[in-house]
Amino acid sequence: MFTLYARNTAGSMAPEALLAACGADYRVVVVERTPDGRLDEALHAVNPRGEVPVLQLPDDSVMTESAAMMIHICDLHPGAGLAPPPATPERAVFLRWMIYLATTIYMSDLRLFYPQRYTLDPAGVDGIREFARAGMMKEFALYEAALGKGPFLLGDRLSAVDIYAAMLCSWAPDMKALFAAHPALGRMYDAVLENEAVRRVWARNGA
Repeated sequence: MFTLYARNTAGSMAPEALLAACGADYRVVVVERTPDGRLDEALHAVNPRGEVPVLQLPDDSVMTESAAMMIHICDLHPGAGLAPPPATPERAVFLRWMIYLATTIYMSDLRLFYPQRYTLDPAGVDGIREFARAGMMKEFALYEAALGKGPFLLGDRLSAVDIYAAMLCSWAPDMKALFAAHPALGRMYDAVLENEAVRRVWARNGA
């Protein structure tokens, strides 16, 4: 069994949805914040950084980094068809954009919502936040271009990268404005939520 240490609507939402869509045997441990805003100290036993998500594999080894988790989950469940097979042109596309999402839009989200983590100067917080907001829209525009006719990155085939992208869209400060500016993202998001397993996980997270 997989154990996913999670926080509702956080970066654990996409790995949780993928586990559900793959039909994996898993459980979710929701980690609460302490009164001072930190995640529960028990989390540090499995991830010294004290961050979610953390995925404990059936052999009790531990993974961090949501994109890496999702690639691994797909590889363990090839029958689910949520990632292209290795050594195919589609796999290269899948890996490119999965890592793109994790290293651009995800990081812009962190800077937007937690700008104080990225400076020692309190006076710089507003500038970090606004730089992240502007950068995120450019990053979403590049991803929208990659979707082409869509609705998914791989055409009419849902993959884990679409679930990851949908999670990032759900974090937008104004989803309606995001989808008005980038309609292909809205079509992708709606198509991802047509998957019953994903929809159940979104509901559990309150997204």
